[in-house]
Amino acid sequence: MSVFNVKSCDYCQSSIALGQRWVREKIYDPQSNGQDPAYHHFHAEPFGEQEESCWEKHQMEREIARTAMTATQWADLFERARCNG
Repeated sequence: MSVFNVKSCDYCQSSIALGQRWVREKIYDPQSNGQDPAYHHFHAEPFGEQEESCWEKHQMEREIARTAMTATQWADLFERARCNG
């Protein structure tokens, strides 16, 4: 059994204490050429005065960015169609 020593949360930058639940997200890098994979680590549960965990906040930010990107792409397509039509 291997033990992975997590130093800090990639969202809030605070340490992840022994016994705290955490999430590991693999970073996909096509240029890694088969090297050892890299990971981001996040608190899996809220702590202190937080309402959401760092993992949940990270996921919400990704979803907002994805949604904004999709909306921008649709707006660009609509504008091009309107100009060409």
